Amino acid sequence: MKKRSGKSSQRKEKLVMIASTALVLSALTVTGVYVRNGNKEPDGGYTIDFSSLEESNSLKVEAEDIPVTDSDLDYDPASTEAGSTTVQNNYNGSEIAGTGTEPVDEREEAIRLKGDLLDLGLGEEDTKDGAEVEAEEDAAKQEVKEAVVELQSDDEVQEASSEAVAAQIQPELTFSEADSLVMPLVGNVLINYSADKSVYFPTLKQYKCNPALVIEATQGASIKAAAPGMVSRIYNDPMTGQTVVMTLGNGYELTYGQLKEVTVSEGAYVAEGEIFAQVAEPTRYFTEEGCNLYLKLTKDGTPVNPIG
Repeated sequence: MKKRSGKSSQRKEKLVMIASTALVLSALTVTGVYVRNGNKEPDGGYTIDFSSLEESNSLKVEAEDIPVTDSDLDYDPASTEAGSTTVQNNYNGSEIAGTGTEPVDEREEAIRLKGDLLDLGLGEEDTKDGAEVEAEEDAAKQEVKEAVVELQSDDEVQEASSEAVAAQIQPELTFSEADSLVMPLVGNVLINYSADKSVYFPTLKQYKCNPALVIEATQGASIKAAAPGMVSRIYNDPMTGQTVVMTLGNGYELTYGQLKEVTVSEGAYVAEGEIFAQVAEPTRYFTEEGCNLYLKLTKDGTPVNPIG
């Protein structure tokens, strides 16, 4: 009987211990649920809320997507590009728009300039009335005109043709009765010089005096100057065609006719033997004679025999 009662007592103790353990675990479970649901900071504020961190990150990303404008930046107005309406230049305290589009008050500008002159020490005694200023302006304009004319004259001298330069440095022309002419080209004399008796002109079919030499030539043949001279006239004549007159000096002049391709101009100096023209077709006064050079020498307007 004693052994059975001992076993019964041990069983009861085990049951009590199991029931106590279950009761303690249940109590702890209930307490944990209450703490989590009822108390937000059971650990003194050190609990990390990961849902809040995710919200702040999303807000940060949205803020970075906002565009940045010039008004949000700090800048120096002086660094703005030239020509902008924000640029202002200070001169003696006055502000002038950088674009220059604003009208300028001429009276105020004149007063400001006058003030600048006074600041430089020029003073009232150095200022002049309108009449004096106008006179000075006229004088300055005249000086400019004279300077321009002088420069133009210098340019004309530098750009002068070789013929004009040669005319300026030409030797003195001193042809005399003792001097002789060099024949301008080689050819037979078709009609000789005759001042005191008549000679026959085949084309005209008549006799008359001849104040010149008519020298046979070939069309296009070169013509040389028979003596040094200065070209005084170039003209066209019905009888002699294109004609060149050269002054030889001491009243002597030499006339060349029946010419073409004249390379000299009036006022040009031509040296002896210099080619200056070619033989042209004969005029209708010399169709029977054919191509020729018309050569006439005069002394003070009176014909002289070219070959002495």
